[in-house]
Amino acid sequence: MLYNYSGVVHIHTKYSDGSADLKGIARAAYKSGANFVLINDHDTLKGLYLEGECYMHGVLVLVGSEVTPRRNHFLCYDIETVPSRHLRPEEYVGEVYRQGGFGFLAHPDQKENPLFPGRMHWENWDLDMPFGVEIWNFFSQWMGSFKTVKGLLKSIFFPKALLKPPHPETLLRWDRLGSVRPVPAIAGVDAHGGRQFNWLPTIVSSYLHQFKTLRTHVLTREPLQGDLQKDRRMILSAIKKGRSYLVNHFAGKVKQFSFYLQHQHRCWHMGEEAQHCPGMVFKIELPEKAHVRIIKDGRLFSQSTTRFVRLPNPGPGVYRVEVYKGTFWPRPWIFSNHIYVRAS
Repeated sequence: MLYNYSGVVHIHTKYSDGSADLKGIARAAYKSGANFVLINDHDTLKGLYLEGECYMHGVLVLVGSEVTPRRNHFLCYDIETVPSRHLRPEEYVGEVYRQGGFGFLAHPDQKENPLFPGRMHWENWDLDMPFGVEIWNFFSQWMGSFKTVKGLLKSIFFPKALLKPPHPETLLRWDRLGSVRPVPAIAGVDAHGGRQFNWLPTIVSSYLHQFKTLRTHVLTREPLQGDLQKDRRMILSAIKKGRSYLVNHFAGKVKQFSFYLQHQHRCWHMGEEAQHCPGMVFKIELPEKAHVRIIKDGRLFSQSTTRFVRLPNPGPGVYRVEVYKGTFWPRPWIFSNHIYVRAS
């Protein structure tokens, strides 16, 4: 049995360019229904030093950082010091892993907005390190949803209508990397609470609103029990291994979603590798009936509108699931991490 916990990833506080301290973040997360949050202030761990990781308002607050040169931003966790943003990407990413930490390429295919010039995409994906990828980023999508003042106004008052699936190019790169090694993925909110654009109305800029957009749901083998160090290890381990799935809360909340590979009495879950053998079966269970797309090696493999899927005898490949909700206006809802079926 696995336990499901919903978290908000990629949050900025007053210690960089956000507008609240950790206590304010935790309060908003509690009101939004999140179980945990991951902080990523720019080039600092000040929140860790001044307030510390802890449970607040029943929410587990964990602190990482975001290395932020002009481009090639990197979300990192489980580190003691933040590498310099003046290093080359392979150097600061390497330093994170030398410290025993791990991380994710942040908003890797973010496009430039003509109203707010500047690109923060990743230029080099050929890093010889086990990095993960932030495949979905709410703030990046919001910034890319308009090119004119008229479009900006529309994006302010109708933000729910503008949240799209992860960028196709990001998904394709991620799928291709998965053919070589496991590559965990997260959904980031990139929440700032309005400090960067304090002229925006609450519908866009409040932490509470932002925390109701994209979630990263992790699966743990034991329940969280309020023990800071033990629970911290379980959440970070699940994030690091890709034992998680991503949810657009605009399309609907999710209490439970399962996607696993079974052979006799053994199961492999998201983020795990299995050696191919005859008789394997993929099983998918949704919270409710929706449109399910099974992606294999970056291409559509199977699709149906249902709540339960049973796919027998899959061949070797890199598999993941996309779920869309709604008939006339399909909304992206759930994106799984990969399950890797390797050739024997």
